[in-house]
Amino acid sequence: MVGYPRRASLAGRCGIPVESNRIYVRVDMATESLSPTERGEHPVRLWWPDGRSWHIESVYSVRTFGRAIFGNLCVKWTVCIRHEPKVIWWEGGRWFVAKRSGVATRP
Repeated sequence: MVGYPRRASLAGRCGIPVESNRIYVRVDMATESLSPTERGEHPVRLWWPDGRSWHIESVYSVRTFGRAIFGNLCVKWTVCIRHEPKVIWWEGGRWFVAKRSGVATRP
């Protein structure tokens, strides 16, 4: 078996926010059956670091960048929060949003 070297993060490319432009958040996930043999997970609530939270009404799209085998997998989720599309990201087991992305607007 061939070992693959870990590649650099894709931050700053493909629209992925750089580290200094990220706000790390908590995301609650739900699991549902897609078929008798498959299960899928999707986000249901986003928690801001100060404790505020938003219900994720639906998922519009999921797009992956990089590869898990290279250690640079990043996933872009376009979701519906308060009837508006918002983008949340997952990379290396952590969720984040771009600063000033409009996710944390007050009601």
